[in-house]
Parts: sequence; C-alpha cells; structure tokens
Amino acid sequence: MELLDLPLSRIRDVIFQTSIDACPPYRSALALKEERESEEGFGHLPTHLMDIDSALLGGIPFGAITEVVGPAGFGKTQLCLMLCVNAALQKEYGGLDGSVIYYDSEHKFHPGRMAEIAQSRFPHVFSDLNNLRKLATSILVYHPHSLDEFISSLDGLENILIEKKVRLLIVDSIAALLQSEDGQENQFQKLGRQAVTMKYLAEAFRIPILVTNQVRISSNSRFSVSRHNEDADTMVHDPELQLTAALGPSWAHSVNIRIILESIGGQRFLKIAKSPLSPVTVHPYKVTNRGLELIGRDNYTCGGDIMQIHIDDDNIHGSGEWEV
Repeated sequence: MELLDLPLSRIRDVIFQTSIDACPPYRSALALKEERESEEGFGHLPTHLMDIDSALLGGIPFGAITEVVGPAGFGKTQLCLMLCVNAALQKEYGGLDGSVIYYDSEHKFHPGRMAEIAQSRFPHVFSDLNNLRKLATSILVYHPHSLDEFISSLDGLENILIEKKVRLLIVDSIAALLQSEDGQENQFQKLGRQAVTMKYLAEAFRIPILVTNQVRISSNSRFSVSRHNEDADTMVHDPELQLTAALGPSWAHSVNIRIILESIGGQRFLKIAKSPLSPVTVHPYKVTNRGLELIGRDNYTCGGDIMQIHIDDDNIHGSGEWEV
C-alpha cells in the first residue's frame, strides 16, 4: 500500500475488479447442457443395447474411461468386439465411422468373431464384403507384452489418433499388463501415471476409452438382486463366492464408469455400478452370436455392496477358468 501510494479502499477495488476480469463467468446448468448437446465432442458411442444406452444417456461417453469388470468367460471381450463394430459403423447406421485402437494384452481379439457379430447385428450393412473389409482395416490391434511397452505406445499415440481418425480406444485387459511385472508398488505407480495419460487422451481428443479388468477374491458379504414386474416380485440371493475388481481403490478412482458382469442364481447380470450419468442399474443378459444381448425389460434393483462381484460356483467350475 505504501509502495503504491494508494488508499486501502482503492487497492481493494482494483483486486475486486481484477478478480472479476480474470475469473470465468458463471454458467447455468441449462447452458452447460445445451452446449454439450450442440457439440459432437460431447457425444456417446452407442452400445445398441437399449436399456444401457438409456441409462448412460446415449452410450459410452466421449472424454471418459469406462471399465468393464468380470470373470473370464462372461463376455468382456465380446462387448469390446461389439463396440469395435459400432465405432467403425457408418454414421447413417448409428456408428461413428472411425477407426479403433485395440490393445490386446491377452491375445483374445478374434477377427472372425468380430465379423460374426457385425453380420449378425447389422446384416444389411455387412452382408456386403467390401463393408466387412473396411471394418477389418479400421481396427488397429496392438499386442503389448509388458506395461512398459504399453506406456511407450501410449506416449506416442497423439499423431495416430489424428491420422487414423480414431473414435475408440480399447485396453483388453489392463490387469493383464501388470501380471508379468516385478515389484508391485512400482507397477501400481506406473499404472497410476498411465491412467492420467489415458484421461488426457480421452479428454483432449474427445474419444471414449474402454478398459477391461479382472477380478480377485473378496469377502463373503451378503447381496441380492430383486426383480419387479406387474405379476410378482422375486428375489435371487447371492452365491457362495464373491469377488471384487483387481487393481485396488486407486485404479477404481481413475475410471469414470464401472460396468460389472456377474451371475446370481444362474442368471448373468450387467450392472452399471459407478456412473456420474445414472443411478445403479442391473440388467440380465446372455452372450449370443450377436455379442451381448439383454434379456427382458423387467426392472431390477440391487442391495448390499454394489461394488461386489458375484458369481455362482457352477459358472467357475463349468468355464474351467477364471481370473484372480
């Protein structure tokens, strides 16, 4: 005040006016909503599963990391292949007409299966072999053998995202990249840094990022799913074995949306367990030649720990494999 030779009231006025000029103006929630709806970059990748797209306000959102968690054989990769087709599909048919980068750390990507899903879901498009070839050339598959290889690839990805008009990035699976690494503390630090990188890519290039995650054994807490329809209410209780997502709470905070695949009472369920766009929703599903398909339109609710992953013993022993 002495150096400026100004009264305190004048200095306060200057600080106040500077704050007004420097701070961004307030905007109403309605203005933000209209802005997002008017910009293509704030869109969604449709799953073409009606109830899922409805719950997520259009599908897998751009600019976010969506995680799919579940045991082996429950359809995580099937869902990835479905979304590959949807991202590459022409816009007039409800797709994004772009390319896909697919990190296949477990060598589960199967081009023949993707073609089957495409022809089953969109026969009017992919009965034309030229369209099927275009789909196949739009999917860029990488096979990282370690977390370091994955990190190196991500660091040089910006130009490819632009040149190839990438509309979806998939990592299948994120947990498998850590299994061959030594030093658990060091690998989780690396994973945390890569989560930041993936968030940057998703937000800067306005693309959806889909990652699959494995499961590990959890405590045996109680859980149930209730079905509500016009005829009666029924309840399916939890199985003996319960699981939780691998990679721990730090990774869980890195993802924007968590989708869980599980089974209770012999029925498989797709559960949107974490989403800023919707409440927790539960949908019965099956895996067919079309990929994942929802079953019925009954309204399901769940109770207990929504982050628990439930699986019948028969599903484990019958599949012959499951992930920990």
